[in-house]
Amino acid sequence: MKISIVTPNYNYADFIGKTIESIIKQNYPNYEYIIVDDGSTDDSVEVIKKYTKQFPENIFLIQQENKGQTSAINVGMKNVTGDIICWINSDDTFCQNTFNLVAKCFNENLDIDIIYGDMNVMDMNENFIYRRRHINYHYISGALLGFTTILSSNAIFWKASQMRQNGLFNEILKCNMDGDFFARLCKNAKVKQINMALANFRKQPYTKASENNPKWNELVKEEINMERIMTYNTLYISKYIPFKYSYFIKLPFQIMRVLKRSLLFHFYKKRKEISFYKKTFNSNF
Repeated sequence: MKISIVTPNYNYADFIGKTIESIIKQNYPNYEYIIVDDGSTDDSVEVIKKYTKQFPENIFLIQQENKGQTSAINVGMKNVTGDIICWINSDDTFCQNTFNLVAKCFNENLDIDIIYGDMNVMDMNENFIYRRRHINYHYISGALLGFTTILSSNAIFWKASQMRQNGLFNEILKCNMDGDFFARLCKNAKVKQINMALANFRKQPYTKASENNPKWNELVKEEINMERIMTYNTLYISKYIPFKYSYFIKLPFQIMRVLKRSLLFHFYKKRKEISFYKKTFNSNF
């Protein structure tokens, strides 16, 4: 199966090389990697071109004027030709052997539309902080709690056919484009969890978008609420209980989620990992 990877990039020359290397080192034979540079003013394009020259049949660069992350992602998605698709940001990386593991899982479960796993949270120097662990997928949980709560953006792979049925990213959105996209992508989908970390997320002190928008936190809440309203209205119960009263439905799911994660020792493992990181790197994380 051919895997298509899309990366939007804007002024991440310091990190994009690591992202590209993590894909090359997968040693997966059939992949295409589309990087969409969104008008970078640093050395990003020069870094990327070094790899496109080395791997002209696998790595492709598309350049555009600065239109924002969501636009860059969609440009990449419109150009993919693979059977399986994923998206990773230009400061993050994939774990070793992720592509072979994902392809094997799809091949052994032909009816599955989406596969997801856990994600390692790293510091700026790629030191492991903790693993973001997930539990078994449930669409209603995503609809009530938000899909970025139950899935990690860099650690989800989907069939191209599933995206064609449910559309690309909403370019109006600035911060919750992934939650909105996954909410639509997962509708009527068969989803399977891999209980392993598939990607590494570099924890930045701030995002470029939030730095330029003083009302970023308000915008995040607004866009997440838009997603929740949209997905809640797909649930049968919405015919009888309006969204404004959905808290009473949401609460039991939150409690069940906390209980399940507690029984799986997710919170204990996270505290232990963060504690080890703090002692090892003398960090106040």
